[in-house]
Amino acid sequence: MNKRDLEKNILDLKYQFQMEKIRVSLMLLSLGILAFIGTFVWYVDRLAFGIVISILIMLIALFYYNKTKKQLRRIVGDIRKLA
Repeated sequence: MNKRDLEKNILDLKYQFQMEKIRVSLMLLSLGILAFIGTFVWYVDRLAFGIVISILIMLIALFYYNKTKKQLRRIVGDIRKLA
């Protein structure tokens, strides 16, 4: 196996890892939305607290999603440079 193939395999593994991070951030985002809806159903007395926590979870998920998308673009650019 030459150095170019090895570098491509490493970049492929990095790409797969970033895709897993995107999946997790999307799951967190959907969890935040479900938590937001759940505050209306179960905790009417603590509505403001539930909204704040839900928005916080959604913002964290969106931050990691955008950060990971940028890293994916960089990895794809590196793979194209190797090809």
